[in-house]
Amino acid sequence: MSSAQFARYTGSHVLPFARPGHAYGPGMCKRCGCASADCRCGCRQCRKEAKELTFTADPKANNAAAGLAAAHLMSSAAAAAPGAAAAAAPATAFIGGGCCVHIALEYAPITATAQSAVAILVRDTEGTVMLWEKINPPGTHYQVKECVVTTKPGATILLFAINATVRARWCEVFSC
Repeated sequence: MSSAQFARYTGSHVLPFARPGHAYGPGMCKRCGCASADCRCGCRQCRKEAKELTFTADPKANNAAAGLAAAHLMSSAAAAAPGAAAAAAPATAFIGGGCCVHIALEYAPITATAQSAVAILVRDTEGTVMLWEKINPPGTHYQVKECVVTTKPGATILLFAINATVRARWCEVFSC
């Protein structure tokens, strides 16, 4: 099995035909077989780091339409006047890494008998704004939405919810 074939082989973490005395597994250099900390061959391997951002809405807020409109206005006001104070600020995070990022959302209503809303707004470094929002009827249960927004490193996430707890997840890829 050549090294190119091993790159596509996913059934084992150990090279089936490894040379004696060389380990090929997690924490080991795939080129020379040394421990990653002791590697001197100069290769840089990529690593993924999981990130997440969670926002829980105030359960006393009951007007979903007014709250969502307030969230849009708040994000616009935050861009225009960063010092402006808001009643219920959205959760924010910065996306780092060196490769594109796919954001997944998990959300669940706080009160199952009331309407809930979830919104994510992403601003990238080129000035593009991407918005994904979902207004759920009463009786909606826990939901997972994969790849709702794809963006580049350097973007900022604004996460907002009404009568819901929402978590955004993504992986940042970088070299060590």
